[in-house]
Amino acid sequence: AKEFLMTGDRLTAEQAAAMGLVNHAVPDDELDERVYAFADRLTKGAIRAIQYSKISVNIGLKQLAHSIMDTSIAYESITNYSDDHQEAVNAFREKRKPSFTGQ
Repeated sequence: AKEFLMTGDRLTAEQAAAMGLVNHAVPDDELDERVYAFADRLTKGAIRAIQYSKISVNIGLKQLAHSIMDTSIAYESITNYSDDHQEAVNAFREKRKPSFTGQ
């Protein structure tokens, strides 16, 4: 995932699934059927156990997100005032590749 954050490269759904960023990659015409089948499976499971498992996992994810959010926002704000950011904006507007300097 760091590679994509640092390069800005796009990835396909299949690549995301292979990397474990998503659980499944399905064709558009199969999506609704797969979602409903999964939801049906969950409704037939141990509802309380599923609920508490979800809550437990989400606690850790929320703590992790909160612990890095302030730092991430601060660094993002700093880069917004950099020469490279302005170059990225200009290159986008001018429909050309940017030439970054690290400034």
